[in-house]
Amino acid sequence: MAEPSYLPRNRLDALVDGILAITMTLLVFGLKLPDDIHGDLFGALTKLRPTIVSWVVSFLILALCWQRHVRDFRQVGHIDGRLFRLVVLWLLVTSIVPFTTTLIGEHDDLPQSHIVYAINITAIQLVAVLRNLHLRAHPALFTDGTAEGHDTGWRTALIVGVSALVSVAVAFVQPGDASIAYILIWPLSLFANWLRPQ
Repeated sequence: MAEPSYLPRNRLDALVDGILAITMTLLVFGLKLPDDIHGDLFGALTKLRPTIVSWVVSFLILALCWQRHVRDFRQVGHIDGRLFRLVVLWLLVTSIVPFTTTLIGEHDDLPQSHIVYAINITAIQLVAVLRNLHLRAHPALFTDGTAEGHDTGWRTALIVGVSALVSVAVAFVQPGDASIAYILIWPLSLFANWLRPQ
């Protein structure tokens, strides 16, 4: 029986790190002051508040995605074709974040922009779950040959999904504050970790 052909793990890590670094950097290009601020810099910055909030939220969410990816791949030693395709799909939906961030930053008064952003952020988590389910089903991809104890990531996906639903609900009442709902991700994650059996 032929040995399975695996892709180099270090090349996949380089791809993930590179695309996430570029995606996180692109977020800052959404921060633009109007051409004519009429000598009122602080007033212009105040009007930029929704864009600044969306930038901070997206940057932190992408940092969380990177951290989660590193944790999920800590014991992975081999990359098969399907795992590679799932990671590429994950990077695809992740790379859209600068666009959807611009939507909620520049059109924070439209609930539709918050819906699109929520779909984007939730899709990232769902693809991560699919990736982790593939890893669980293929223990040979791990360095120790076992997938025992490997987290599928449902908890994180659920937390992000709940935060996204709260954001969309807020968008229909007070759209300018909808992005702030994503701050729920961090206390809910801490609470979930506290509940997790040791």
